[in-house]
Amino acid sequence: MRRMLQTRDPDMIHSDHVLQAQRRLRGSLLDDRGTLPWRPAREFAAQMLLYVEDPLQCWRVGVECLRELLDADRVDGGFADPGQSLYSPLVESLRADRAVPSVVGAMMDAHDSSLAAVWSSHDVVVFGDVANDARIGPTMRAQLSSIGTRTKLAVALHDGTRPIGLLCADWLEPRSRWHSDACEHLPLLARAVLTPVLTAARSLVEVHDDAPAHAAIAGLTPAELKVARMAATGMSYKEIARELGRSFSTVDHQLRSVRDKLGVNSTARLARVLATHLPH
Repeated sequence: MRRMLQTRDPDMIHSDHVLQAQRRLRGSLLDDRGTLPWRPAREFAAQMLLYVEDPLQCWRVGVECLRELLDADRVDGGFADPGQSLYSPLVESLRADRAVPSVVGAMMDAHDSSLAAVWSSHDVVVFGDVANDARIGPTMRAQLSSIGTRTKLAVALHDGTRPIGLLCADWLEPRSRWHSDACEHLPLLARAVLTPVLTAARSLVEVHDDAPAHAAIAGLTPAELKVARMAATGMSYKEIARELGRSFSTVDHQLRSVRDKLGVNSTARLARVLATHLPH
């Protein structure tokens, strides 16, 4: 008799890949204490490893932990590439005890000289006085001023030579002193934790997701992409409408159009597609 071949459920195969990735990352990051000698760094890595199957949640956990460690007013981040024309943060964490403007959905000139300085460095770039730093172009300076940023740290994430994303920390007041331990270890956190975990998370979703999302996202209008990003962070339709000064029906119509173009039927699925296939 011919043996019948049994095909495995793709979700089971994906679960195997997730477990393998978690095992590999746990071995490289946590089993050898020499990799992450700073205890908060190990705790940070352990938190992120819980969500390695979800790139968006990895980013959310990452910016939330780093905002607390850095004692920043706002920490934001997202997948990015120096070749893209616009950059928009995917997620953010805002200080709860003061009014801190959101940057999610904001479109920034990815060719600004300040971002060029960040991409060309493998260390944290400090913008101690945003209003007068010559590396910041006038348009970017105006954007940062409009959201209250006075002092900024930024670091580019690279997987070897491959760009992965950007991480930024902002303060709404000038800073002459820093949370020394966290700032000293931020390059380690970016290089040894954020980069490998986000790379693995993105790869897991790319393997599991066969949808031609790159072309579909490229077909979104700038307005659609903006509301899609905001919805992906968990904002309600009413919150998006209020933030953008648009009607509820306009936001509803735009998000219906986004879901139709991307072939998704839920906000969770929308968030996953955006987290994995942002336009470059």
